[in-house]
Amino acid sequence: MPQINLNKMLSLYGSWSVEDGGLVAVFTCGAHEPSHGLSLLNASLDDGTIKCSIEIPEVTQHSGAFVVFRANGQNDYCAAGIGGWEGAYTLLEGRHLNVNRLASAGNIGNIVSGRKYDIKVVVEGQRAKLFVDDVKVIDYDRLPQLSGMQLGLYSFRGSDKVKFGPIEIDDRRPNAFIAMQFSEPYNEVYRDTIGPLVEEIGFEPTRVDEVSQPGIILNDIWLHLTQASVVIAEVSEPNPNVYYEIGVAHAMNKPTILLAQRSTRLPFDLGPHRCVYYDNTIAGRARLLESLRSSLSSILGVSSKK
Repeated sequence: MPQINLNKMLSLYGSWSVEDGGLVAVFTCGAHEPSHGLSLLNASLDDGTIKCSIEIPEVTQHSGAFVVFRANGQNDYCAAGIGGWEGAYTLLEGRHLNVNRLASAGNIGNIVSGRKYDIKVVVEGQRAKLFVDDVKVIDYDRLPQLSGMQLGLYSFRGSDKVKFGPIEIDDRRPNAFIAMQFSEPYNEVYRDTIGPLVEEIGFEPTRVDEVSQPGIILNDIWLHLTQASVVIAEVSEPNPNVYYEIGVAHAMNKPTILLAQRSTRLPFDLGPHRCVYYDNTIAGRARLLESLRSSLSSILGVSSKK
């Protein structure tokens, strides 16, 4: 996993410095420091893993030190780490310096002053898992749908000389959940058009029939929808399973693209949503490829060039 060069860190609030050849960031909070600390790093990640060591020299009830992810500048972001209100470990959502707790575990009284904690944050769509010293302490599957991918650091003003780093990231391809009927000609559309294009854009296509394990299939659906960054649904046939998956995706506020053959009449509830219509011919699939590429690029903010 590549390490982040903290010499290129941009301090927005609070006093930040860099030590150990650019591998460790330090937040210094004087007795009269009015502000929490927030800095942005020269790195980004959509889905993947962030590893960071955190050390709080003097832990108090007001201590908190977090790794920021999915940041759109200072406008909105998520963060996870050590401390936070009365919690030992906390996942939060922030806007500027205002933060709200999403989940927490343990009591801050159990955090040891001067001890280095190794944290790992695994981000998969709307799911975030926080590990501390390789022990999973938080597993949260309702992350807000944010547009940013920047990484950063956040510290409560009650935390003086907190050390962050070294920081490592492991970026991976985010998931695109494909909801469709598992029969011909739709399997062919998936093989020839949807699957290859999703991979070209940089996403990992996921169909439940390809990944489901023994057990309750609804658990697989919820898991993979939670981890997905975008949902593509083929709705030419009135398939209850596909409608269910679309409903779950909408409840999760997932970006969703509907596909349908040109003669399809959508149900009333799907009528207001944008749908890409196509002809099931060689020429029609070529046009579908371009329309789907444009829609994905617009939703995901990536280049539409081949």
